[in-house]
Amino acid sequence: MFDAVIIGGGPAGSSCALWLKMLGFRPCLVERRQALGGLQNDNPYPNAWIAPVRDKTGLEIAADIDRHLKEHDIVCRLGEAVSELEVVKGGFRVTTTGGEIILGRTCVLATGVRPVKGGFTDSDTVIIGPGQTLFNAGFEGRSVAILGGGDNAFENYIFVRKRGAGRITLFARTIRARREFLEKVPPADVRIGPYAVDPAEPSVDGARFDRILVLYGWEPYLPYARHLNLRRDPRGFVETSVDCETAIPGLYAIGEIAQRMHPCCVTSMADGVVAAKAIQRTLEQDAVARFAERVRRAAAPEPAARREPFPRTR
Repeated sequence: MFDAVIIGGGPAGSSCALWLKMLGFRPCLVERRQALGGLQNDNPYPNAWIAPVRDKTGLEIAADIDRHLKEHDIVCRLGEAVSELEVVKGGFRVTTTGGEIILGRTCVLATGVRPVKGGFTDSDTVIIGPGQTLFNAGFEGRSVAILGGGDNAFENYIFVRKRGAGRITLFARTIRARREFLEKVPPADVRIGPYAVDPAEPSVDGARFDRILVLYGWEPYLPYARHLNLRRDPRGFVETSVDCETAIPGLYAIGEIAQRMHPCCVTSMADGVVAAKAIQRTLEQDAVARFAERVRRAAAPEPAARREPFPRTR
């Protein structure tokens, strides 16, 4: 029985596991990849958003996370996805795809997000979501359609143009990107409103393209917890208390599956700390109460010994 089973080894889950270990508890971290670091493993770009970290790509940050946790001898089940999460007496039972059963007094959901597919399937001409596949794809002289109106869509327009794409058209039903990106994309290359996609051609609104990039944003990844009927916000993210606890006592949701704050590596790590401290308070309540009782007993005066009366003699 672990003090906490943490599902997901990205920045949020790794931060929570590290803090619990440093606080004197025994966490177990379950991660479907063979290494920790989460989506940073799919990020080949320099990550300049973390104040104390300089000149490192997401891949390098992921490697640092993996190395740091292993140096602290934190129990990690790598290469194992979670197939089922159950609430049981005394805590939670986690079953992995490999058939292993892991028990925890508490449980933390930190499986992050996945790109929204929008009904499309990855192929040689259709790339879903940002990351390593998009980074490695060839765009020199190619015609490219980008689907989406958020930061990812506009930022990758800039990336594809730098990679030498010949023609780029961005299709967006609505625009949600930050001003920084809007100022770098020519309005003539943007189409706002409904559009029709034929991935087999591939084409958008009848125009042929060499590649279609589907950049519709992100959705929480929780297939193993569907039966728990966790409360969700209108976007589908898990609702939690300020301590990152879900409506199920002892079950926490941290990082991008909850999106309590702006989703990024730093806020995900902060969530891990918040959950770890909440778990500490929960698990130490009984220990504190027992210790306080021992203190009271030690301070109480010993009762006077009862004297037996001498037997009467004749």
